[in-house]
Amino acid sequence: MLRSILAVISVFVALCASSSYSPFLPSFMDYSLNNEQAQRYFFAGKSEAALGVCNSIPFQSAQAGFASAVGLDSTVSWRQASLLTNATITMIDSGIDGLAQVCSVRQQFAATLGFSYDTCINRFYLISLGNTDWWNVMVYTHLMKHLEFICSTGFDVYQQNVDCIRKGETTDGNLYKACFYKFNATVNANPNNFCGATETFIGCIKDFFTTECNSYTGWMQCELERVGFAYDCYNLSCNNDF
Repeated sequence: MLRSILAVISVFVALCASSSYSPFLPSFMDYSLNNEQAQRYFFAGKSEAALGVCNSIPFQSAQAGFASAVGLDSTVSWRQASLLTNATITMIDSGIDGLAQVCSVRQQFAATLGFSYDTCINRFYLISLGNTDWWNVMVYTHLMKHLEFICSTGFDVYQQNVDCIRKGETTDGNLYKACFYKFNATVNANPNNFCGATETFIGCIKDFFTTECNSYTGWMQCELERVGFAYDCYNLSCNNDF
């Protein structure tokens, strides 16, 4: 029991102390999942055939363009997923212009890959390339899923409520982080109920931003989380209240 309590406290402290924490674009570091958990929840017992072919030359070109556009060396690839995520967060956190630039970069990335986009960011395809681990692959694919949503359906809601979202991220940030704290505590206590914990988690996100801002923002932030977990937890929902 003491060990469990100390583990929960350490997770909460780590979340509150994280300098790269961003409610806008959470990464797997924020969920406090590790490599073993990523493998268990997102790979073990699953099979997902990658449809089509990912040509390595366009993929490398698309990666180089994305990395350069978010301020990194063009040699940084999907194998440095945490670095890519943090650079993307930094650009988005600079304001609406930064968000617009990231979405432009993401559009160019997808355009370069064309019909092979889904294959190239498929987690089972990426893990098959080697020289990586489960954690890195999930950080990268979650980044791309988050961008798919926020650069399309969620874009207008975000830019219209950016000041309120910033307040949720900073002034009231610890209340938001509590959703992650509860998620991690629930997963650690009952790893077999990962999807149940995820459903509670996205509901917590929605409730926080609905209260903090409005129902549109609550829905958007909930959807931002849902899309990252949707493949593994099929019945997640962010029903709108407007």
